[in-house]
Amino acid sequence: MIKLSIKIIIIASLTVGLGGYFIPKKGFSFPSHNIKSIKVEKNTIPVALPYNARVTLKTNSTISGKIINFDPQQSNITVDRSGRSKTIKITDIEKVEFGKEVKLIHSEKPVIRGEDNNFNPNTAQNWQEPLTNFKITNAQDGKAEVILSNISRGKLRGIRAVSQTNTYVVDELSFNDNNNYIILTVIPYSE
Repeated sequence: MIKLSIKIIIIASLTVGLGGYFIPKKGFSFPSHNIKSIKVEKNTIPVALPYNARVTLKTNSTISGKIINFDPQQSNITVDRSGRSKTIKITDIEKVEFGKEVKLIHSEKPVIRGEDNNFNPNTAQNWQEPLTNFKITNAQDGKAEVILSNISRGKLRGIRAVSQTNTYVVDELSFNDNNNYIILTVIPYSE
């Protein structure tokens, strides 16, 4: 008797909850054809590379200059200093630290990070991505982009919102032990 009452209550609740829609005796059916997958847009975030970089090699020697090329297929970067360029394999690099002068994405003039209150090093973030997700788009102006694939949707929304009015400036970059991921330390700079 109790089981029958519970069944009647459940059926009545479903009928009322569905607004009186008809529920077929055989239940609901789903399409048997393949459903097309939704194309996901790449999560590209523009970043700025400061003009000067100090490349520390695993031998503890350093090379200073401007990063003018990053080639993920050949696994190397190219540094230019006074018109002379040097290509370095990423397997030889310990880290790359960037200087203070940078051209921000949303403005045309270079600024010196730390000379005003628009730069807070406590907001630094580390992004680790496959090598192919980092690309220098304009070496002269220090513009690059990162496709963020190893990040939650919520965090990505926050990063996108910040990048609408701020520039993420690369403060340091390095590579993981297998040299198949780039690790970027970025700091948002308000303009």
